Amino acid sequence: MHELIGEWSRKVLKRGEFCIFLLGVVISSDGPSVVNYGTDFITAFPENIAYYYPVSVYNSLKITALNDNTNVKVTFNGMNIQHITLHLGEIKLVDLPGEVEEYELGLSLKSVRITSNNNITVFSISQRGDSVQTYVVQPVSNLGKTYMVPFLNYTELISMMNNYSTLNCTASTNVTQTYNQFRLIIINAEAQDNSVIVSLPQSPGSTLHSQFTLGPFELMQTKNTESVLQVNSSASMAILLTHPCMDTKSCKCSMLVQQLQPTHLQQNSFLVPPCFTANNTRLILTSDQTVELKHGSPPLSGGIEILQPSSSTFLPFFPSLENRNSIITTSQPTSLSLIHPGVMMGIIPLSMFSACYLVHITSYTRSEVLLIAETTQTQYVHWDQTLVSVTWSIMNDSNYSWARMSLYGAMSHIVWHPSSKIAVYIIQKMPSLATYGGPAISINEKPDSNGCLVIPANVDIGNQAMSWQQSCEYCIRKGSNLISPSSSVYQSLMAKMLTDVKAQGQAWIGLRRSLITMAWYWQSEDDFSFTNWDKDQPDIPEKGMCTSMLMTPGSDYTWSSDPCCSTKLPVCYMPAQYISIINPYA
Repeated sequence: MHELIGEWSRKVLKRGEFCIFLLGVVISSDGPSVVNYGTDFITAFPENIAYYYPVSVYNSLKITALNDNTNVKVTFNGMNIQHITLHLGEIKLVDLPGEVEEYELGLSLKSVRITSNNNITVFSISQRGDSVQTYVVQPVSNLGKTYMVPFLNYTELISMMNNYSTLNCTASTNVTQTYNQFRLIIINAEAQDNSVIVSLPQSPGSTLHSQFTLGPFELMQTKNTESVLQVNSSASMAILLTHPCMDTKSCKCSMLVQQLQPTHLQQNSFLVPPCFTANNTRLILTSDQTVELKHGSPPLSGGIEILQPSSSTFLPFFPSLENRNSIITTSQPTSLSLIHPGVMMGIIPLSMFSACYLVHITSYTRSEVLLIAETTQTQYVHWDQTLVSVTWSIMNDSNYSWARMSLYGAMSHIVWHPSSKIAVYIIQKMPSLATYGGPAISINEKPDSNGCLVIPANVDIGNQAMSWQQSCEYCIRKGSNLISPSSSVYQSLMAKMLTDVKAQGQAWIGLRRSLITMAWYWQSEDDFSFTNWDKDQPDIPEKGMCTSMLMTPGSDYTWSSDPCCSTKLPVCYMPAQYISIINPYA
């Protein structure tokens, strides 16, 4: 593999400056499956004023196709601004007009909708000068009707930011006004009116409810206070938590944006890596219930805290969090968020890690990818088509290890594991040294030995019997060929797929005799070494030059030779497809 860890990264590894993220342990779980692809997305672009204001803002979407012949349409304010066709693995950077930035409070139609006929992923990029923020736009299928909003203790935020900065940059400013600029952008994700209720606790046992209606794909931007509790709606919505200019290092600021997760995706287990520093990073637990939080596995001495619902204090730090890995578990499903100068992101629960990820690197920044994998499986992590060559560190309290590697240039890559789930995070630094990033794009949660699977193998059974030649032509029109089980593995796969669809009757396969030599050959040109003939088969050439199979479950899908002009059902096989990225900037 090409060298990914240069002199700069070795220095960073030594200092430990870059690692500020919570990473989840990679384990098998029965939790919900969440991948980041789909055919329908909606988002918005919050205000970014974290750089010299006359510099123009640059908002864009990076769209990646997971199928061939993928037609993508991008609409803004109800108008079509881009219509493109992409092939499998192809990436398109879509630049958006300047007026897409939403800086006003209240109702607006400045939503951006992305739709397609096949699966795609969508990555949002906002840049003004060296203030850059990116995040994975979630498909509508990952959205919900109920969201908990993280509480932000402005007093503690101010203290944390002042400690992080080399100068007391906020001493001469109205710090309360600076930090209460957090905002919520609530976007109606459906083509129907959406009734929204925002709940704000007033006192113990008392809650104020604010209600409004969003039209189709309309949005509402409102100020976020320390007391916002919950947002409910009658239809699916997307919610962004954002700040236009959050203090960072050396008296600079950076725009922040986080897409919130609906409550039905909340989970109970998380993990803190050893490079986590409590001085300038805070965790926010979001729940409307009393939560017992346990630190360590099993819980360490003093490692249990009781957090009250609607608490606006940051998650307490236990002493061992700063010098060892520690599993965090909660008695109720919750969301954990991380806030650090330049970074605001949700922490992925343990149950939602995947086998393959899409990594997008933006330009003009230095970047790292953080990996986590089972300790016994680290040698099998792939970077595109090459095994990763990095130094792994064992994570205490678990059977997992983590590593990081440096990247350069605006490129996209696939990271995958053939047999287990891994976690992948992207961390980038702006020229101002402010940090941004978050999780990579989850493409498939299920490991596959051949790569990053995007389209599983599939069979198509015709509903009309026809000759062998007509069956071949039928499959070609479908963009495939007659199924050709040329190995025991292929035969087993075919048997499972046909059993799953409850196939019945007799069908042609892609095996026949040569008219010249009478030797058997596969239409797929595979070697003829494996057979699954039925008893007393094959018959003499005069009685059969082509091959059919019996699709009755329990018959072992055995083969028979038959006259090519006899009629059987065609069974077409569409092989699995794996993604490899077509980099537009390579």
